[in-house]
Amino acid sequence: MDKRFSWVFLVASGAFFFFIVGLTGYRIEDTRRHHAASSHESATALAARVHSLADTTGSIQSPLFANAMRDVFDAEPRLLLMCVRSERDGILYLLTRSRSYLAEPSTVTPDWRGTPTYQVNRGSEILVTAGVGSDMPGVTLDALYVVMGREDLYPVLRDDLYFFLAFLLVVGVTILIVMSIEDQELSPARPAAQGPILSGGQDRGGWRPAPEPVLRPPGPVPAAAGTVAVPTEAPTRVTSPSAAPPTLSSPRSGLAWAEYLDPRLETEVERASSSDGEVSLARIRIDEPFADARFPLAYAEIAGILAQTFPLHDLLFEAGDDGYSVILPEADVDSAVRMLDELRVKVSAREIEGRIRTLSAGVSSRGGRLIESPLLKEEAQVALAKAEREGGNQVVGFRADAARFRQKMVVPTG
Repeated sequence: MDKRFSWVFLVASGAFFFFIVGLTGYRIEDTRRHHAASSHESATALAARVHSLADTTGSIQSPLFANAMRDVFDAEPRLLLMCVRSERDGILYLLTRSRSYLAEPSTVTPDWRGTPTYQVNRGSEILVTAGVGSDMPGVTLDALYVVMGREDLYPVLRDDLYFFLAFLLVVGVTILIVMSIEDQELSPARPAAQGPILSGGQDRGGWRPAPEPVLRPPGPVPAAAGTVAVPTEAPTRVTSPSAAPPTLSSPRSGLAWAEYLDPRLETEVERASSSDGEVSLARIRIDEPFADARFPLAYAEIAGILAQTFPLHDLLFEAGDDGYSVILPEADVDSAVRMLDELRVKVSAREIEGRIRTLSAGVSSRGGRLIESPLLKEEAQVALAKAEREGGNQVVGFRADAARFRQKMVVPTG
């Protein structure tokens, strides 16, 4: 994937992160404000209940009052502490879920006077004070409530998880779509079946049609004066260097014609340069050429192994009667060497036409350089020559020396 998509993905991820954080903070604060308002209403109702029970039972400190207030306290799960106090008589009634909520006094005694001090978590708890009634001057109710507990956070975090999973799903589908589009862009444009096929030559009039292949009929070749005619036993296909074949693939091997290599390689190198990606080119040759070119069964069988090893068949090309060329997009020289070594092992592990055949290969890659396709092709050929010179049946990767490359010189290494 190109850098433009990467930047879009980063921006979308950042926007999603800030959206989730903002939404979570807003929902938590909204829940806290709602529970705080409910707590004030509950404390007012609770103070009225204290006044009513005091009138009914006759005293705030009576056992009937204590039992009735216990029932009220148990019915309020958010109520942590309830204290009825008087400026004159101190703490008249205290009920709490934990003694830690009362900081002062540490121990409630009948002779204690003053205003109690409570341990309140300002982020999740609220203390509400309400008067019990005008006919009970100086009597006050303190109620400590939970305004943001774990049970309030669970729905918020659950919805955040759903948003996150939905974001991952959208990102995954988008990546698959982008990869599918890039694969389609990498596939070569199929030339039309009708009309002339254009060659690589160019003149003042623009592109010129490629000449048709010239077939030499079987039989003796006419001899020039003073020479001896050499008989031939099969038709031989002769084409000019710039001529393009009339079909996309060769019937001999099923691979693309060699003439299609240069324009496709140029396209792949331009694509890799525009996205700062990689591309490699491999030149492969059978170590011992076939003695009889009329029956290229071994050549076709090795081409079949090549097609099984590399799935992008439109990047596989013939290269003469005993060689092949392979374009490897998104592969550096090390990855390409490993893949070609697997191909070499596959070929040498089976008998082809009653004997073991071996391959030599040379690989060159863009390697982050601003390189043109002819130089990449030349480097792969140099690496192939090195592999053959050192005994064959091996893969050699071409690695450019950065200092010499700036001087347009390269050094192949095994």
